[in-house]
Order: sequence, then C-alpha cells, then structure tokens
Amino acid sequence: MPPVGDFLIWGNAMNAQIDSAVRFRHVDCNVAERIRLRRNHAGALAGIGLVILLCLAQSDVASAATAPPLGTTSTYGVVSSTFTNSNTSPQSIINGDVCYATGPTTPPLTITGATNIPCPPQTGLDQAAATANANGQLCTFLGAGAITLDSVVIGGNPPGTIPPGCYTSGGAMLITATTNVTLNGAGVYIFRPGGALTTGANSNLLLANGACASDVFWVPVGATTLGANNALSPTPTFSGNILDAAGITIGHFANLTGRALAFGGTVTTDAVTITVPTCTSVIAVGNVINPAPTLSAWVMAMLVAFLAIAGFAAMRTLRQSSLRA
Repeated sequence: MPPVGDFLIWGNAMNAQIDSAVRFRHVDCNVAERIRLRRNHAGALAGIGLVILLCLAQSDVASAATAPPLGTTSTYGVVSSTFTNSNTSPQSIINGDVCYATGPTTPPLTITGATNIPCPPQTGLDQAAATANANGQLCTFLGAGAITLDSVVIGGNPPGTIPPGCYTSGGAMLITATTNVTLNGAGVYIFRPGGALTTGANSNLLLANGACASDVFWVPVGATTLGANNALSPTPTFSGNILDAAGITIGHFANLTGRALAFGGTVTTDAVTITVPTCTSVIAVGNVINPAPTLSAWVMAMLVAFLAIAGFAAMRTLRQSSLRA
C-alpha cells in the first residue's frame, strides 16, 4: 500500500489538473461568447446598412425624377401649329422665341425673341423626345380619377404642398379656383395627368424653398387650360414647362413662367406674359439632367456607407481571428 504522502501528492496533482481544465473551459466559453457577439454585431451593422440602402432605393423609385431634355425648344416661350392671341390691349408679351405654322404675319403682341414661321421640324422632334422621356419615368400614382392638386397630401406635408418628384393620375389634374398649390423644395417636378390639366380662375401655382420653374414639367394627355386672373401683375400665376400637343389655352392675365409647347396643336393667349425661365437648380451629368441632392440625402448616403464598411470590416476581422484560432 502506497504511503499516505503519495496519495496526498497524487490528489493535489489531480485537483490542479481539474482546476486547469475548468479554467480552460471557462476561457474557451468566454472566447466563444465574444466571437458570437462579434458575429452578431457585425451582422447587425451590415443588416442595418442594407435595410437603409433598400429604403433609400425604394424612396428614389417612388418619387425621384430627372428633367427631360428640351433640346431646341428650350429657347421658346411658345411652340405651336396655330397660335392665337385673342386680346390686343393690353398686348400679350412673350419673353422668348415663338414659332407657329398658322397665325398673323405680325402678331398683336410683343415678342422679345425670334419669331419662326413655321416651327423648325427639330422643335417637334425635341418636344416628342422630352414627352417620351417624362412618360417613361416611374411616378407616384395619385389616383384613378380626376385629382385636385390643392387637396393632395404627400407624406407629412399639408394639403396642396408637393415635394419634388414624379406624379401621375388616371384622370385630369385640377387646381380649384382661388386656391394655391405650392411646389416645395429644389428638385425636378413632373406631373402626368391621365386627362386634361385645368386651373380655376384666380388660382396660383407657387414655388418655394428653391423650387425652379425650369425644373417643372406638365405632360397631360388632354388639353391644358389655365384659368383667368383678376389683375395684370408681373407675378406668375402658373409655372413650368407645358408639353401638350392637344393644345394650350392661357386665360386673361394668367401669367406663365415657363414654356407653352404644343407642336402640332394650338396655343391661345389673352393679355398674358409668358417668360422663359432662366433659373438652374439641377446638375447636368452627360446628356441627362439630375436633381441636386439635398443635405439629408448626402447624410443618409454617408450613414449607409459607414454602416456597410463597418459591418464588413468587422466580419473580415472575425474570419481572420477564426483562422488564427
């Protein structure tokens, strides 16, 4: 029988081995837990970045718009096949070029630009190309019937306040008499009524917070009628580029900052002032014109990039640690 001392030495050695094994298992569990937490953290970062990116992409698809290139029509206040000015006193004033196929040799109005009779064929091609471009863009659908723009609610905006974007409807688009519609913010606006475009008397289309008449496009299926205004004023009652081969009628004193483009159709004016806009709030990239991004868009883009980089960097570090282990 071994001495008692030998049993004590053997027992102490076993206890040391057990204690070491327990400590190793504890450390091993801690390492595994840290690796699991790192993996979850990295996955969460990457996942958050992906979700934000998808949300931004969906937002762009739903609302963003690019300006259709106007080509040679960009210098024109009026493009038409038949041009009629129904009032001689006060005269209408067109601050831009004018072209038509049928009309008086000396129109009873003031034209500050060139007068071309008939319209150059290229203006018709360019108007058609701009119309096709606008009709090919993804738009927010406002409804199947006639849409009253002064009562439309977009996001958290009050009724009749519309942010940049592309909007379409199954029927006409209207502005109720004596009401205002405000286009709010720098960017491109495209409106595609499935029917006519009509504004009531003494209504106004206002531009706010960097919105620019050059960046507003109206592309109705039916004819355009802008209601009369009750006073002659340099303040425009309507803004934007109207591309409408079905015909454009601009009522008494209904001033327009924009373009009345109706190649193949009729433009009728009545003591109005039409001014080709000169503001530029878009960025040209190659042959495509894109809206300038707002600060919030840049911040969100930077956040997405940061989260994606951080997530993938953490996952790469985790893989390297696993390989070394």
